[in-house]
Amino acid sequence: MRIKGFILKFIGIVLFVFILTKIDLKSFFGLLKNINLYYFIAAALLTLPILFIKAYRWNYLKKTQNINYRLSDSILMYGSGIYIGLLTPGRIGDFIKVLYLKNDGNSAGKSSVSVVVDRLADLLFLIMFGYIGMFFFIQLFERQIYLFSFIFIMLLSIVIFTVAKKELAKRLIRKIFWFFIPSKYKEKIKINFNDFYNDLKVLNRKRIFKVSLITVLVWIIYFIQIFLLANALSISISFVYLSICAAIAGLITLIPISISGIGTRDITLIVLFSFLGINRESAVAISMLILFISILMALIGLACWLKKPARFSKAI
Repeated sequence: MRIKGFILKFIGIVLFVFILTKIDLKSFFGLLKNINLYYFIAAALLTLPILFIKAYRWNYLKKTQNINYRLSDSILMYGSGIYIGLLTPGRIGDFIKVLYLKNDGNSAGKSSVSVVVDRLADLLFLIMFGYIGMFFFIQLFERQIYLFSFIFIMLLSIVIFTVAKKELAKRLIRKIFWFFIPSKYKEKIKINFNDFYNDLKVLNRKRIFKVSLITVLVWIIYFIQIFLLANALSISISFVYLSICAAIAGLITLIPISISGIGTRDITLIVLFSFLGINRESAVAISMLILFISILMALIGLACWLKKPARFSKAI
């Protein structure tokens, strides 16, 4: 499985190399050379509030379970998870946050609730916003819109049915729960699913609404960050259009055939930008800056990890 996963990730690298053979490299490097540093630095600085707000959301979720940490500690743990997530395959970055909580005496099931819900919040927003964004490119994504609409209706029907049947709901949640636990740890760590399921019940409508608002705020700041990167490259594009492109590109990068979206994000932006007459070089350039921002976030995460590393020995 590891070899297969590596090969799949390698597809993105191959795709990126192929893209480089199809663009004007002189023009591409010219864009990067003439970057507006004021916009670029402003975009880079937004990495900090994004990390802060995400950590605040996770801290809030923990508090609903009576798992109380200082916000500063949550920031360090969250940043460490981002750092480990960039270095390792699968969902190890999310699992690291579970380790922190488990090392402090919480059961693995209880520790997993805030981590899973935090992850789902971003994932659901990306799927919903990306799906809506596809309607702006209906001539390109017509088949995908039909497919996603069908899947959405089916999933909604399943959710409604399982909510009505508590035992089925528990089974569905159990599958989601195990999805977020890396396969290499599933047999090594003793996880009480009942702890997870019972603590999940503390998420009432009011709390879910607050988590949703925080999630929207995080993504708005992220879209502003991408817009600043576009301005740094003197790319003329509206904020709404660029946000939609970023969301769709984010959806595509969920396909496990690349490392940090290398290749897949580039080709997606090339196609979407072409509808506005924006050249390939600009699309690849902004994709490179997005990758740089991801690396910057990981470096901040490294600092968090050095400040507060997780203790693996107590978790396994």
